[in-house]
Amino acid sequence: MVNPDKLRLDPKALALVRGYVAAGKPVASICHGPWLLVAADVLRGRRATAWYSIRTDLKNVGATIVDEEVVLDGNIITSRMPSDLPAFNRAIVAALRTERKGTTSRRVLQKEVA
Repeated sequence: MVNPDKLRLDPKALALVRGYVAAGKPVASICHGPWLLVAADVLRGRRATAWYSIRTDLKNVGATIVDEEVVLDGNIITSRMPSDLPAFNRAIVAALRTERKGTTSRRVLQKEVA
């Protein structure tokens, strides 16, 4: 079974995440998924959220923790828990739309999600 704890130890998964973030592609992660973003070292200096028990890990790599149902920071989208799925899904759809239009500004994404 694949899960965030296993993925964060997989060099190929880490390379994939780093590559997508560096390319400006949308990267979305919910619940314990941000563990992979922590291991890929792509959250430093960014705003993010996650399941309560791993927020310390995000903070320890230099992320600013935000307790909101969905947090957009550049091309990275994070959410806390399954009950946040409606907002998380809207954010993903908005990110894919704006990417297709060639714009990934946070302001545009937030307007699309609202």
